[in-house]
Amino acid sequence: STGRIYDKTEHRMTFEGILYRMRTGIPWRDLPSEFGEWSTVYRRFNLWSKKGVLDKLFRSLSSMADFEW
Repeated sequence: STGRIYDKTEHRMTFEGILYRMRTGIPWRDLPSEFGEWSTVYRRFNLWSKKGVLDKLFRSLSSMADFEW
């Protein structure tokens, strides 16, 4: 165990921050604080990209009939 606690809400905000950045094209450093620390969102974006997490999320969400972000 890494000692970290899984926080579903925090991961949701991180994902929403990633989507926001992708939609707007703003620099990571300009990400609104409502998504958490920009560096955390950026770090998770890189980690999740490398591990294929984002691909799985996008595939799963796009298969939903009411996909709305």
